[in-house]
Amino acid sequence: MTSLGFALDHVGLGIRNLDHARASFEKLGFRLTSRSMHAGALEPGGPVVPWGSGNHCAMFERGYFELLGLVDEAMPSTVKRMLARYEGLHIVAMNCPSSTAAYEALVQAGVNTAAPAKLERDAAFGVNDEMVRRAKFENIYLNEEAYPEARFIVIEHRTPEVLWQPHLLQHENGAKELSSIYFVSSNVAETAERFGRFLGPGERVDGAVGFKLARGSFWIMSEAAMRAHSPVHRDGALNRVAAAGIGVASLDRLQELFNSRGIDYVEQPSMDAPRSIWVGPSEASHGALVFTQST
Repeated sequence: MTSLGFALDHVGLGIRNLDHARASFEKLGFRLTSRSMHAGALEPGGPVVPWGSGNHCAMFERGYFELLGLVDEAMPSTVKRMLARYEGLHIVAMNCPSSTAAYEALVQAGVNTAAPAKLERDAAFGVNDEMVRRAKFENIYLNEEAYPEARFIVIEHRTPEVLWQPHLLQHENGAKELSSIYFVSSNVAETAERFGRFLGPGERVDGAVGFKLARGSFWIMSEAAMRAHSPVHRDGALNRVAAAGIGVASLDRLQELFNSRGIDYVEQPSMDAPRSIWVGPSEASHGALVFTQST
């Protein structure tokens, strides 16, 4: 098994109340984009049509964090399937330079996946949102039955300049990067074998299996191991995304911010760093976050 060279791109938090999630993440010190409505093809090669979901994103120097929720339940949206299972972290996206080449490599590696699909959405552009630009992507969705741990996407950004605007990269909490994703699995060894088809061999560390991507890392562990490892972990659906790691400029300044705003957190080592700050679902709108010092 060899790595296909994917890098961690973004993670998506699926929630019903998008306004509440936005307020929660702004309190945590994230600068969020204005609301953007989704659109996409309903089948590979089909026309792009409006969807009933919208999002806000926290854009980092490396990667980003997406809050997405339903706005109109009568319209199509992949968010519906997520919320039917649970509210929380669902989407795990890796980027690639070419969706066509990535699809061919995934098929050759024996990964069950759909062909690339075109997606678009309008995004506010400019320091004062004075313009609107069209953000365009080509997404490869891994089969959800074969990979139930997340809504896995391999994404080719066609218009990265629309998303990574310089003024959006400055956050009160000092966020610099999306650094890691934690998964809980009912069968760690079997999950690691499937992940290894596109990530290469994993490494067993302290009861978990870790994978280093071209940028970022994945950690797979059992529910019991995650409960012991994470001070904010809550049991939930089997085979899911349990937490997302975010690298910040200064953990000391992050603590000062959280203390000034009355945000509950726990300082405890993580798989990524000996000093880490954990924030639970009650503060992060059904998600769990672990902050580490960015390098």
